[in-house]
Amino acid sequence: MLRNGYYAFCLLIVFNAHAVEQKLQPLEEIIWLQSYTPPFHIAKSESAPQGGICDNLTEQLIRTITGVKHTRLIVPQQRINKYLSEGKNVCFPCVIYKKHNNQLLNYSNPTTVYPPFSIITTKDLKPQLEEKHGSPIHLINLLTDPQYVYGQAAARKFTTKINTIIENTKRDKESSLSWSSENESQAVIARLSHGFLDYSIDYPFMADYFNKQGEYTNIESVPIAENDIQFIRGAIGCAANAPNNFAQQALKKINRALKNNVLQSPEYQQSQHNWLKITFADFDKHYQQQVINFYLLATDAQASTDH
Repeated sequence: MLRNGYYAFCLLIVFNAHAVEQKLQPLEEIIWLQSYTPPFHIAKSESAPQGGICDNLTEQLIRTITGVKHTRLIVPQQRINKYLSEGKNVCFPCVIYKKHNNQLLNYSNPTTVYPPFSIITTKDLKPQLEEKHGSPIHLINLLTDPQYVYGQAAARKFTTKINTIIENTKRDKESSLSWSSENESQAVIARLSHGFLDYSIDYPFMADYFNKQGEYTNIESVPIAENDIQFIRGAIGCAANAPNNFAQQALKKINRALKNNVLQSPEYQQSQHNWLKITFADFDKHYQQQVINFYLLATDAQASTDH
């Protein structure tokens, strides 16, 4: 009798799981979020015919994934987290890849590779910082040095290791956060260039990009000693809290489009090469190994399984 009851209970669980699955509605819309953060998202121009680093990726996915309504929404970085935490049907194409999903995001397979984060400072201050804290710069020593003011966009996040270092060293020390909703990355660079900040942290290509714009020509990048990685993989993140199993439904389509179309596309590869190669000599090698060959890596065999 007990055994029969156990089997009946198991059948009930299977039936209920099947019933829940049956209630899922087909995916109808993906809202693609963009932020005011050049060079990740910028308007197309003669110097950037494919837009920013993440723009061509979004365009190709919209063209490739059919049968779904696509909406592009430009919002401040702070509001991106709001949309994600509220469980809207949103995906953000510019996140750092993580092997494991979390409460906020489910991750696509890798879409690109970025160089390690660096110290961003001015040409005048760079020699001082290197003389005092080394080259590469010892981040912990610099962050705890009261002589220099650190700043970043309020919503900016880095690798887990760098985030932890910042949290532990700046918790009770002064730092300057930019809350601008218009072009957050430029707001930090402007304050740095004008001497309101002494240094920030970002990808080295950020210094190259803003120097080329002509308005700020005194920005430099310096490697960070605590970096123990050669690259950072980018990915698309979709809202884990969205109803109707949105993230899994969307990422199934996204990963298929990435594998079969986008990542091998000469158009997309050229857009990434144009933005990243100058400050990342090993871009082509890492893109081939970590993005194109991602599906062959035994340790990362499961799709959607840490910018």
